Amino acid sequence: MPGIMHNSRHRLLTLCLIFFFIFSLTSLFGLGKSEETKQVESVEKPELIVYICDVDISQMPEEQKIVGLRIRSVFVQTLKHINERKRSAIEVARYKEKIWQEQKNTAAKALAEARNNRDMLLFKGYSQQKYKIEYDKMTTIISDLEKKYINTLKQPPKIAETARLVLHKDTAGGIFASGPQSAERQQFCKDRGIDFLLISSLHELFGRWVLSYNIYRSIDNIDIYSDAIAFLPEELETILPNMVSALYEGFSGSPTGAVKVSVEPSSATIALDDVCMGKGITSVIEGPPGTVSVSISHPGYYPLNFSMDRTPNELHTAEVSLTPIAVHAFDIVSSVPEIYDIYIDGLYQGKTPLTIEMPQGNYSMLIVKKSGDQETQSVPLILQTKDGIVHVSDTLLQSQSERPVEGARRKFYNAFGRFWIALPVAYVLNGVANTYINAIYYSENQDLVDPATKWYYSAQAAWLITGVFLIESVYRLGCYLYSANRKSSSVLEPQKN
Repeated sequence: MPGIMHNSRHRLLTLCLIFFFIFSLTSLFGLGKSEETKQVESVEKPELIVYICDVDISQMPEEQKIVGLRIRSVFVQTLKHINERKRSAIEVARYKEKIWQEQKNTAAKALAEARNNRDMLLFKGYSQQKYKIEYDKMTTIISDLEKKYINTLKQPPKIAETARLVLHKDTAGGIFASGPQSAERQQFCKDRGIDFLLISSLHELFGRWVLSYNIYRSIDNIDIYSDAIAFLPEELETILPNMVSALYEGFSGSPTGAVKVSVEPSSATIALDDVCMGKGITSVIEGPPGTVSVSISHPGYYPLNFSMDRTPNELHTAEVSLTPIAVHAFDIVSSVPEIYDIYIDGLYQGKTPLTIEMPQGNYSMLIVKKSGDQETQSVPLILQTKDGIVHVSDTLLQSQSERPVEGARRKFYNAFGRFWIALPVAYVLNGVANTYINAIYYSENQDLVDPATKWYYSAQAAWLITGVFLIESVYRLGCYLYSANRKSSSVLEPQKN
């Protein structure tokens, strides 16, 4: 019985090992087959190269050719902000056709060369054994190339539907060639590996400027977008946003958005992204999707700043009204039979008597009295605006040629300068006195006592004067700070009748 049980366990263990071995081989073969059949599908043409040609300004007057640099700069900056292009079905088909044909030509050429090399083995003078070895090698290579050629015929390439837009190295480096002629564009692009070409020209026509530009696609040798804009020279900045919108739509293949702003009062100035777009109401401003900053201003009204979202295929409008600033009207009159010139915040307002309208607040006012060739002016006065009458007289005029703060500053500088002159003198006299005293101490020469005494008292007097100048400097500094910080300007406030 023990022997039978032992044999049974041995057979059971053997069967388990055989089963595990078979299962392992099946898993390995299955895994190998799975990895062999799994193929990573590659995507062709994930990038598109864009080249910006120099703006043709040959027909512009010499003094206006600088405008070409401005337009070219807008082209470059616009393209830098367009990161990708969404290809149309036609464009994908064009690239698929071209790349597939190139792949088939490459595979066929490689296969033909391999077959030719195998045929040429007869003429290389190999021995029979070496000839057979080389022949078998070439046959294996030809077999692989035939499979690759057949697979290429069966499997068209997959083209990325969204591609990255990349500026050509010359454009990114600030090198701009002139636009080629129509018959030379395809070769121009082929030589430089360019997918899209931006060609533009600027010329003058009856006092207006005409900007023509078009986007050329080399894959099918056509212009996918072209436009011409006529505008007055002073309208250049206003037409640039529309041109940016057209470039964005042409290169990205995605729709743009649009915004429109209207405001009351109708004479208010509207600026979008710091570019003035007119007064009262703007036209429909198209552009790339994103956030647009709007600034509205008008004299006598509080300025208004806000943002608008520009989304694809949508028009966003904004209708706003500015809030008037509270304005006070007041009269400035002289209480004596004199005429004064009035300046507020440095701007000449007129001669007394006069009426002024200003928003509420504090302003700096200056009164000037002219008498022949002489002129007397007041210190800057603080004007608090409200309705009423402001009375001015000679008592507000400055009676001295120098303001108190300026005199205090000058006296401090003088005292401080005297201190710095006395200080080194005291150090020198003190050094000489110490030299005499040390000489008496070491040599015990009584003839040096008198000069040592004189130098000693001279040094003490110098130190005393230096201390006086220091105290004066501290005092003058305090006076200067007091004069600079005290409320020296009079406050004028209109009074009710």
